[in-house]
Amino acid sequence: MVIFICGEDTYSAREYLRQVRTQYAQKYADAAVTAHDAAEDSWGDIAASLTAVGLFSQRRLVIVRNPFFTAAVRDGIVAVLDSGAIADDVTVVLFEPGKPDARQKLVKRLLKEKYATEFALRDARGMERFITQRAGQLGARIEPSAARALGQLVGQDTWRASTEVEKLAHACAGTITEQAVKEFTLSSFEDDIWQFIDAISAKRKKQALGLLEDQFQLGVEPLYLLSMLARQIRLLIALSGAFGDDRSVALDLGLHPFVVKKTRQQAQQFTQQQLRVFHAAIARLDRALKEGRGEPKLLFTILVDAMTR
Repeated sequence: MVIFICGEDTYSAREYLRQVRTQYAQKYADAAVTAHDAAEDSWGDIAASLTAVGLFSQRRLVIVRNPFFTAAVRDGIVAVLDSGAIADDVTVVLFEPGKPDARQKLVKRLLKEKYATEFALRDARGMERFITQRAGQLGARIEPSAARALGQLVGQDTWRASTEVEKLAHACAGTITEQAVKEFTLSSFEDDIWQFIDAISAKRKKQALGLLEDQFQLGVEPLYLLSMLARQIRLLIALSGAFGDDRSVALDLGLHPFVVKKTRQQAQQFTQQQLRVFHAAIARLDRALKEGRGEPKLLFTILVDAMTR
């Protein structure tokens, strides 16, 4: 079985991946789980996990993050799928945190799979529903006007919406009001992300750490902060050397032309190799945070140190 998870709503995509992994472990208690990240692991290692056959049949779950990161991995997965080399007792999950290029052969193949799910960015009503549901999951109630106001503030950013609802649920006694949203919700820190990238390019470590510390002081969740950094690095990779004017590129990627213009300017400050090294470092930090391997601020300090060498 092949499960394909992707989409620009990376929060929902990651939550779905977590659910798949949890449900699989509950259904098959003795199953083996192997996780790979194509930003870090070679195609040889990934292929070995996909096609391994043991003396005794054992159910296995193989998770491959960023399967489109290199041509070797993309072409290798296509070859494995075409050859039917994946055993019946192996479930493969291919997880792409973002919108894949529908022109690629592997993407076309995966989107036809029975268990392919793409999490698109939510519209205004979809975000309000998400906010209301998230509040309910946290044992809180949110007024419709408050959900609408928060939705207008966060736009299509589900990570930020989740973070803000969690904070509001703790701050309010039972019901989240529109007034509470106005009092407690953070302003967007997209400008800070751009300043952070500028600081990294100029190797201003102290400034980069200061910008991160500001976000920690404001109560931003480490995973949300990391997701914003990861998104910006992916945009830098995508727009580095991209052809076309800002408006046409923005339409293709579903971005605002100003974001494309600003990101293209920043992309000129890095090589593709540097950006891929940054992406790999962020992937390692993501894994460390989720596995609880270290204090978040220290882990971010290590990340900044690696990015400003």
